[in-house]
Amino acid sequence: PVFLHAVGEGKIAKSIFGIYIQGGGNKGEITFGGVNKAHLKEETAVSAKLISKTRMFIKMKKLALGETEMCKEEDEECKLLVDTACTSIMGPKEKVEEFNKETLDTDKERKWKVDCDKIQDFPDLVMTLGEKTLTLESSYYIRVVGDTCYSTIRPKNKERWQIGDVFLAKFYTEYNLKTDEEEITFYEAK
Repeated sequence: PVFLHAVGEGKIAKSIFGIYIQGGGNKGEITFGGVNKAHLKEETAVSAKLISKTRMFIKMKKLALGETEMCKEEDEECKLLVDTACTSIMGPKEKVEEFNKETLDTDKERKWKVDCDKIQDFPDLVMTLGEKTLTLESSYYIRVVGDTCYSTIRPKNKERWQIGDVFLAKFYTEYNLKTDEEEITFYEAK
């Protein structure tokens, strides 16, 4: 990747970069060589080791939507791709379609529409990394467009999870690509 090449040539001092996505994903910044502490709450740090540096995969201990456990550590599908180019939260097709239909009362023909009056009643998404958790409230994963509301939790034909700007709008993300410390750290964004 270009970033690691620039680090190797000494053009960037540290093999760390930070990404800040402002609510809704319309604005943000990337900081090369470190993080911008003005956009993060340091005391909220939750880190996970990378299992693939080229694709930014981490392993989750658990992922749940309210009381519905979507995956656990021993499941192959409990891998997570942290993807800044993605605009939704994606997961294994069968589990996501069941959650959207049963819990959010959506249906594919309605393009994942949900009742806007029920947003606060929908469950939180809780991701466990090690012994710490990251919680994403429904107001982040339900997108409001005019007077219509949509679930951004979408099915994927692969047996893994993927998070994009819907999740990253709440969490400042630090990518540490040092050879012996490759990890992603999430902080609550300011």
